[in-house]
Amino acid sequence: MKSRNLVAVAAMALASFPLLAQQPAQSAGPHPKSQKEVEALQKVQAAQQAKDWDGELAAINAVFENFADTEFKPQLYSMAMAAAQQKNDFVQITTWGDRAIQADPKNIEARVTLAEATAQHTREHDLDKADSIKKVDDYANKALELLKTSDTPPTGLPAEQWPQFKKELTAQAYDALGQAAALDKKFPEAIASYKSAVEANPESPVANARLAKAYVDNKQYDDAISTADKVLAMNEAPPAVKTFAQQQKENATKLKTTK
Repeated sequence: MKSRNLVAVAAMALASFPLLAQQPAQSAGPHPKSQKEVEALQKVQAAQQAKDWDGELAAINAVFENFADTEFKPQLYSMAMAAAQQKNDFVQITTWGDRAIQADPKNIEARVTLAEATAQHTREHDLDKADSIKKVDDYANKALELLKTSDTPPTGLPAEQWPQFKKELTAQAYDALGQAAALDKKFPEAIASYKSAVEANPESPVANARLAKAYVDNKQYDDAISTADKVLAMNEAPPAVKTFAQQQKENATKLKTTK
């Protein structure tokens, strides 16, 4: 169950590219420093439009290798993380996320993405589970701290869309904390975090579906059923999320009758 937030930001970053060669030098925003940089950035654009994620990552690497002082770093980091998400390549997500944070310690999207990805790629019996849970907590809590005071949208995001995007990022951060708590079998904590995620973004099918699962794990079967029903009633919930919610409803119903 992937979040669409980073993909949306990457798509907006793409909007910075089409008319690069025609941008007047005095216009606001980043600028390429040469025609060769324009051509390199356009290769990134073409790969993303073709949904060639490997090609996009290779093109982004080429920009950094050949134009280390490019002004498009924030957009490229977002695009690289989004492409890695599309590939479900955890190593690449962490590589680009770490680079984004090194370049800008206040990069909220990178911290939220790393929190979510780390939580989703951690398993109950991993030898490094405790370290992974700590990473999730650190990334997510720092993102929440930054979100409280951040008034500036990510590069490429229209200012009027920032308030809603902040709510989505807040929900994602709490969702990651919920996943970490569930991995640690701290189900009341997981429920509290998922409820905070739902409070921030009530229409998030993913957070609601995971809340239903946490209710099942905590033996709150009626709450699990009602929360699953909420997801099943969401017209825009992806099929995979609805299937997950249906499974939680069936599990809760079965366990309720046998307890």
